Amino acid sequence: MGNKAWARLADLTTTRFIIYIEPTYNDPIYIKMNTHHLCLGILCLGEASGYEIKKAFEETFSHFQATSYGSIYPALAKLTEQGLVSYREETQEKRPTKKVFTITEAGYTAFYQTLLKSEPSEQYRSDFLFLMMFAHLLPQEHIQTLLSKQTEHLKAELGILERIIADCQTLTPGMRFTLEYGIAANQALLRLMQQRSNALIEEINAARSPLES
Repeated sequence: MGNKAWARLADLTTTRFIIYIEPTYNDPIYIKMNTHHLCLGILCLGEASGYEIKKAFEETFSHFQATSYGSIYPALAKLTEQGLVSYREETQEKRPTKKVFTITEAGYTAFYQTLLKSEPSEQYRSDFLFLMMFAHLLPQEHIQTLLSKQTEHLKAELGILERIIADCQTLTPGMRFTLEYGIAANQALLRLMQQRSNALIEEINAARSPLES
């Protein structure tokens, strides 16, 4: 990596520590949410099959928690072994028997303790922002495509959240707030994309070194 590139990265890294202080929770009671906790949370809302839990992850919880589909069934098996969930088997015509999971009293207690002890932090990961960090290495047409796709993605996310908050009549105040939080964040990001995209491309082109052009 050239000296200029290292200087840019060092400047960005140093600036990050100046303007951002990571929230610290030194109390040893704090824990981080994992797939086990998320499964218990979904089952607190009602019984569900593994497939229904997967759909809940994809359609609702994916907006603020990340987990893999492959981790759900091992988590449910472990929770069953621990007595935190139980299940019954339902036969289906021309389909395999499915397991329908229910949270137990012990599961409710464990999840309640998790809520009390969970660290209220946020983690944000974005392939889009990683690509934009190196946008000076990309051709203009590719940058335009990235910006356009991200704008459409934000519009789609915003539409989903707005439909949920408009159509669902059984939201608790906390559930409504999480949706409002997501809507506000997506609206702000969408405004930024719409206001900055064209000028950003010009700025990137103007800042390119001869080797990056």
